Amino acid sequence: MTRSASSRAAPPGASVADPDVLRRLASGDISALGELYDRYHEPIRRFIARATSNAEDVDDLVHATFLEVAKSASRYDGRPSCRPWLAGIAAQLLRRRRQSFSRRLVVLASLRSVRSGAIDPRPALQARADVEQALSRISEAKRVTLLLAEVEGLSCAEIAQVLDVPIGTVWTRLHAARLEIRRGLGKASTE
Repeated sequence: MTRSASSRAAPPGASVADPDVLRRLASGDISALGELYDRYHEPIRRFIARATSNAEDVDDLVHATFLEVAKSASRYDGRPSCRPWLAGIAAQLLRRRRQSFSRRLVVLASLRSVRSGAIDPRPALQARADVEQALSRISEAKRVTLLLAEVEGLSCAEIAQVLDVPIGTVWTRLHAARLEIRRGLGKASTE
């Protein structure tokens, strides 16, 4: 998606611009959340599914994203399209999820009752396409950064702000992710 496509005042078929819908939501009009969900749940679901290698909790994360939107609507920055903002909220939830999984794995490993390597919070799924396979092979941090840049159209500065990391980290992750994707696609074409 190009930068201009993500900055339209209202998505195709929508009569009310995103900032207006978010103002209504911030003032307590819960029907505005339904409008945002109808507009953006599919692209947010695709983003989360790609970022998590299609984990079993994708739908839960989509719903959690929109619940967070209801809490955060008053802090919306007013840009014409809220899609990048929604992707940022989803990315933050993914980060919290990853940290939670890490803590759980540490606790489980300390119990030593379960063999290490037997626990995988994200079940392996058969990849549907070469790009999806290559995406699934890179770390979640790199995958989220790459998707925010290439799919959601966020700038490096916006990604740094969304993920709460230095801009240099964003550049490093993007560079490494692109290299790993190229390598992954090269391997996929020889298989």
